[in-house]
Amino acid sequence: MAADVDARARFPQEGVESLRESGLLAAAAPVHLGGLELDLAEMTSVAERLAHGCAATAMVWAMHQTQLACLVRHHPDAPITEQAVREQWLIASVTSEAGVGGDLRRSWTSLSEADGDGELLTLRKQAPTVSYGEHAQAYLVTARRAPDAPEGGQAAVLVRRDQVRLTRTGEWNTLGMRGTCSPPFEMDMTFGRSQVLPVPFGDVAARTMVPLSHVLWTGVWTGLAAEAVRRAAALCRARGSSDNPSLALAHTKLAGLRGQLAAAVETARSLLTGERSPAMASTVELNALKAGASETSVDIARLALETCGMAGFAESGPYSVARIVRDLHSAPLMIANRRLLSTNAAMLTALRGDR
Repeated sequence: MAADVDARARFPQEGVESLRESGLLAAAAPVHLGGLELDLAEMTSVAERLAHGCAATAMVWAMHQTQLACLVRHHPDAPITEQAVREQWLIASVTSEAGVGGDLRRSWTSLSEADGDGELLTLRKQAPTVSYGEHAQAYLVTARRAPDAPEGGQAAVLVRRDQVRLTRTGEWNTLGMRGTCSPPFEMDMTFGRSQVLPVPFGDVAARTMVPLSHVLWTGVWTGLAAEAVRRAAALCRARGSSDNPSLALAHTKLAGLRGQLAAAVETARSLLTGERSPAMASTVELNALKAGASETSVDIARLALETCGMAGFAESGPYSVARIVRDLHSAPLMIANRRLLSTNAAMLTALRGDR
């Protein structure tokens, strides 16, 4: 499946349906709502295991879990939340916006009242990327809470697919992660005020979206890197070669990546459970994880390619790592590392010590 998803840049429908049938689309939801209530370590393990088979399926699942967690943690009693979990909707994120330079915490568009009593709202948004937008049953959308709110005065709202006029404004033909199907869209939405999360989006992002996304994405990248190392080791065994330094270095880097991920799971878990309040130190730590892990995973895949040679360079065959190399090159761009590192540099000047 993964090869066909990549070759045709198509959505991994069969992979997502399998996840739905197994209940895994509701992994982050509590049991009383009909979910599996997996903890963060368990979800990270699922992300890694899925990535061994299909990167697009794994990343779609990881992104969806982040949106679902925001919903069940910050709007748990809403009827739309119960429906989303019960029917296992696939939820896409619409946090990107034309004109804000990729800044998650800023919006230009705003919620507007569509009727006199303010119970019906409208929103129009131009989003540079909406992953699996044409295949989602709902969208978690950010905007300014009101027309007179500042750029950082954001709210998040869960909008059903039937409440959106979705207009595709560009193509999706990329180097890697082709099956995530993330072209730009213009979205015209009309929805009820009850669908707006009551918590400011800044809190949702700090307490749920950022820690969960950074950790689950890293789980996907770790799974891809591990699969590349597995294929490289298999080729060395088949050829009777036991002294390839590139393989040894790839394995060493993979061990380090897994150690980073384990530490980040604990940091994120403490934020998700409320044991630790969001602060600059934890933001720096999670940003560093994302930036470092995304670069390290690319390095591991490159070393696996060096080990496999032309067999790895080929687009098919048991030792091919070409698709993995291409998929992992998306990692430094998903929330650009330069932006995260610039943010960290500014925060570090305000912190005492090395954290």
